[in-house]
Amino acid sequence: MAFSRAVARTMLASVFISQGVKAVTDPDSTSVQAEMLRDRIAPLLRRVAPDPIAERVPDDTVTWARLRGVAQVLGGIGLSTGIGRRYGALVLAACNLQDLIATGSLGRKAFTDPDVLAKVALTGGVLLAAQDTEGRPGLGYRSHRACGRPQSAGRTSRTVGKADRKAALKATRTSARGGRGDVRAAATETKSRLAS
Repeated sequence: MAFSRAVARTMLASVFISQGVKAVTDPDSTSVQAEMLRDRIAPLLRRVAPDPIAERVPDDTVTWARLRGVAQVLGGIGLSTGIGRRYGALVLAACNLQDLIATGSLGRKAFTDPDVLAKVALTGGVLLAAQDTEGRPGLGYRSHRACGRPQSAGRTSRTVGKADRKAALKATRTSARGGRGDVRAAATETKSRLAS
């Protein structure tokens, strides 16, 4: 992880870690969010979870506030250390969106209240952090490369005529019937046809 990414993620995560610690130490400060979380998640857990777990689902908002605070602390630590950063960032985004929904802040005053704008900006920041690939190629690029397609597959498909693509596909299908070695030969032949 680059130094600038580590610093930026730590700075972003510090807000959520401090909110999580506050929720754990003073659960009454997040009672509205905890009540909403309890009302939506507890019935779902009781329906889906096995009986031994369903019996232990808490009913009080204090426990739900503390659980939410622990999730924020763990998500912040994951984001700042880079270990599970994508999952941590998604947990933090979900907590922040839940804050906005539970307090009814996404209404008329959404773009006039500085606190609401800060929460929206933090949510956008953690969503960007969840998408960051740390400079490594993305999944789309890696899958194209693994299949043997050129990097600019979009441009190549436009320049190669429809008849050429059909002929390459037919050659691949015909050769694939012969066995594994023929599949590799057909793939190589198809690559050379598409590249030229």
